[in-house]
Amino acid sequence: MISLRRHVLTLVAVFLALAIGVLLGSTSVATSVRDAVVDREETTAARLETAESDLAEAHRDVDRLDGLAATVAHKVVDGRLRDRPVLVVVAPGAQDEDVRAAVDMIGRAGGVDAGRLTLADKAFDPAADAELEALVANLPIGTAPAADADLGTKLGTALGRAGLLRTEDAQPHLSDEDRGTVLRTLADAGMVEFERGTIRPGQLTLVVTGPVEREAVAVRVAALTRTLDREGAGAVLGAELGGGDDPDAVSVLRSSGDDTVSTVDNAGADAGRLATALALADQLDRKQGHYGMRDDATSAIPAVSP
Repeated sequence: MISLRRHVLTLVAVFLALAIGVLLGSTSVATSVRDAVVDREETTAARLETAESDLAEAHRDVDRLDGLAATVAHKVVDGRLRDRPVLVVVAPGAQDEDVRAAVDMIGRAGGVDAGRLTLADKAFDPAADAELEALVANLPIGTAPAADADLGTKLGTALGRAGLLRTEDAQPHLSDEDRGTVLRTLADAGMVEFERGTIRPGQLTLVVTGPVEREAVAVRVAALTRTLDREGAGAVLGAELGGGDDPDAVSVLRSSGDDTVSTVDNAGADAGRLATALALADQLDRKQGHYGMRDDATSAIPAVSP
């Protein structure tokens, strides 16, 4: 018969063997895990270093492009918009600096400042949609847009008739009295803002915008820009290159396949400002393109003819 003492010693030996086995096994596993983690950290660090290098190189390329654009802009754009009145429409997301720089570049190209209309937040507030629709329906704008048209199209029609020249004969759509009534009514309702006495009929339209929180705002700005393009001799939509995922009207227009409005996605850069002026000039000949630094741009700037 096996004694109790011997039985206990046997169990102790078994558990000791198990403990030693676990220790040896865990040490081996720990070594393998450590080696794998080290390898992964080294790989991640190498990839990060490569990505940082690529980003730095891209920034250098952008800086060089901007430097070149700033150097040659005044010579390249000189006279391309001579005596052409350009109406500037400021949409949500636009930066004041970008608007001022765009107006300055239009002036360098010989363009005439036809005034600045700022679209107020109320024009994009869903709670005010019914009021906006009723306002436009009762304005003296001539042939009204289709009843089922979106509000971007309806507001664009009203602003286009009041602020632009007809394409076919470069004459105002409306009488001075009706133009004043349309603009004052929209301003008094809080839909637009402008300095009284500064708006004259424009031949071209530049809409300056930027990233917005709600995609519905970007969609409305895109529709409004398309309509201004139809009511005048052409339109360009410019936005600053956004760093986040917020939508903007440039992305909406490009993804829609629109082939009338020109877009610029880096309107805040010197190259973008040059592209904006050249794109406006091209619109006079109904040439269209998408310019800037995004993947969906066709080129950095329009082709420059002599």
